Amino acid sequence: MLDPFTVLGVTEDADDAEIRRRYLALVREFPPDRAPERFQELRAAYEAVGDERKRLETKLLRTNTTALTRLYMSALQAGATDGLPSDARAPRATKQTITAVLAEGITKAMPELSHEDRGKQGGR
Repeated sequence: MLDPFTVLGVTEDADDAEIRRRYLALVREFPPDRAPERFQELRAAYEAVGDERKRLETKLLRTNTTALTRLYMSALQAGATDGLPSDARAPRATKQTITAVLAEGITKAMPELSHEDRGKQGGR
């Protein structure tokens, strides 16, 4: 999927109302009966960023590929131990590693969080 913010023509810091206004304007320009493919693209983009929670999920899960790749590789390494001798097994991803990778993703997706706020969240 293309970047939903680009598809809708809004910035990543746009609020719910601005995103909705832009989506509705584009739907009027590209209605489903005249431009079904474009409409589907607009609909998918709006569903990905239509409210604050969805925007955060989109930023975390779609834009931070480095952190996701590291998490994915950790999970693969953890699952690739069957049939190997204990000294040849890859280390299992720990809760601490997964927490660190997710915290990195949140930090990149939400740079407005202060250093103090991140410290409080990491202590949970």
